[in-house]
Amino acid sequence: MGFRSQSPSPFLSRLSVKSRIQALSALTIAGLLAIGGVYYWSQGRLDEAFDRISGSAVLKQQAAALSESTSALRTIEKRYLSAPSSELFQAFDTQLQDAGEQLAVIAGNPGVAGYGAEIEEISKTLARTQTAFSRLDELQAQIGYDEASGYRSVLNERAGAVKARLAEEMKFGGGPDFEKLARAILAVQLAEKEYTLNGTPEAVAVFEQQFAAFEKLLKKVYISDAIKKDFADNMAVYKETFALYNAAKADKTEVADTLETLFQLVPPQVATLNQAAGTEQQNAVEQFESTRAIAGLAIGGTIIALLVVLPAIALLIGQSIAGPLERLQRAMEALAEGQTDIDLPVFGGKAELASMSRTVAVFRENAVERHQLTASQEIENRQREDRVARLDGLIGRFEGTVSSALDGLDRANDELRQTSHSMEQAADDVANQSDEAADAVRDAAENVTSAAQSAEELALSISEISGQAEKSTEVAQNAARKATSTVATMRELSGAADRIGEVMGLIRDIASQTNLLALNATIEAARAGDAGKGFAVVAAEVKQLADQTSRATEDIATQIEAIQGSSGQAVQAIDEVSRIISDMENLASAVAAAVVQQDQAVRAISENVSHASDRSDTGVERMKQVGMAADLARSNGAEVHTLAESLGKEGELIRQEIAGFLTNVRSA
Repeated sequence: MGFRSQSPSPFLSRLSVKSRIQALSALTIAGLLAIGGVYYWSQGRLDEAFDRISGSAVLKQQAAALSESTSALRTIEKRYLSAPSSELFQAFDTQLQDAGEQLAVIAGNPGVAGYGAEIEEISKTLARTQTAFSRLDELQAQIGYDEASGYRSVLNERAGAVKARLAEEMKFGGGPDFEKLARAILAVQLAEKEYTLNGTPEAVAVFEQQFAAFEKLLKKVYISDAIKKDFADNMAVYKETFALYNAAKADKTEVADTLETLFQLVPPQVATLNQAAGTEQQNAVEQFESTRAIAGLAIGGTIIALLVVLPAIALLIGQSIAGPLERLQRAMEALAEGQTDIDLPVFGGKAELASMSRTVAVFRENAVERHQLTASQEIENRQREDRVARLDGLIGRFEGTVSSALDGLDRANDELRQTSHSMEQAADDVANQSDEAADAVRDAAENVTSAAQSAEELALSISEISGQAEKSTEVAQNAARKATSTVATMRELSGAADRIGEVMGLIRDIASQTNLLALNATIEAARAGDAGKGFAVVAAEVKQLADQTSRATEDIATQIEAIQGSSGQAVQAIDEVSRIISDMENLASAVAAAVVQQDQAVRAISENVSHASDRSDTGVERMKQVGMAADLARSNGAEVHTLAESLGKEGELIRQEIAGFLTNVRSA
């Protein structure tokens, strides 16, 4: 009868069923977490791509806003150049600050991380533009925003002063020279206005020609020196101012050219940012689409992998659990049908299946032990039945022996009572006759004849006494033999009781072993759980029967001990009676011997009457001894009677105890 070790997987066999189910659950959760992780990763990538798209869109908007700002700067610059004013300068400065802030925001956008140099160039260009425009406004402030400011106001003021003096002089008829001067000044102003409008070198040359013509004319005209000096001073300032104006105009033109150059640099640079924003947006869209495709593939692949792997693992784990359980079920069904020579599946480790396989092995061992125990109990039952039969035989024989012994004891007791009564009567007779003999002996001295007659009567009486004494001796001997036989019988009774005690001890040991086996069976049934409930009930009944047998055995042992005690007391009493009977036998023998001696004495008296007188004293003494012996015989007879009564009571008690004992033994 061997064991087969079957395991679907060495690794799974080391895991408990709970661990396998938990592992399957953990794999399922891990799969869900994997799907969630892939989804989370893909969502993160998609969010990143979407943020990148949003950032690129924002970047594109910011680049467009920057482009609009630079265009607005160009527009303001054009308006400023055409009609300069401090308001336009403030507007330009504000717009330039907005452009700088927009550029700073663009620089913080991660989408232009690779365009730092371009942003730096735009920032430098805007800074140079701000510097150039500030210089332009400074020059424009020197030139004048209008006719009433700057160099233009000085030019108008000086030319106006000359023209006003000319007009005043001409009002009072100053002559044609004043008119020539007025026309010359007007020509200078026209050249100045031409230069103001065009700013060309030709306009400067025309201005210089007209101013030289004015100076030449001023020298030719006939006017007062004071007026000439006034005209010359004003026009000198006018010329100097024009020179300053011309220089400022040239610087303004140069600065305007610089601004034009700078504004030509900004659009390509902003266009580069726009291109970068577009590229970033395109890359972000491509990344979004790629990430979405990868996410779909990753999630789909993960789901497909889980749909393939998880059922396979679940099937493997299910087979690792269901297969051993099915084999254990077949083994348990076979054990339930009573088949104990089957191969049991064995699983290593400390998991549930291993514990169940060991439990099934324990069930099989218990079944084998139960069969062996049943066979052993059948043998023990047969042996117990044989022992009970032998015990019944012994009890029957014991009952017969005890009954016979008790009947013999009763008969011996009756004979003992009769013998004691006869002994008392004989003792009385001996006493009476001894008294009479004493009287006869006393009278013998007085009357020999009467003594002879009395001697003859005494001889007859002594013969009768001798017969009674012999009879008493025989009765005593018979009583002694009966007492000896009773003692032997009681000793056999005590030995039988001892043997019964040994049998009861054997029954007690058997009951104790049965109780122990029932206790072990109860423990094994408790270990077996629900499968051992029926066996537990049988074990409990066997234990209860063993307890009842043990209690009955204890009761029988108690009765046997009582019988043994009573038997011992009876043996002691019978021994005492035997000793008393022996004493009675000795006394009877003494009486018989005395009677014989009396008979011999009487014969001697009869033969030799002449010596009767001499021997009368001796006869009197002898008669006294006979009387004392008779009294002793009477006393012994009374004691024998009392002992006979006691022996009868003890015999009745023994009979009752033995009857109760046999009744208990039979009922047990």
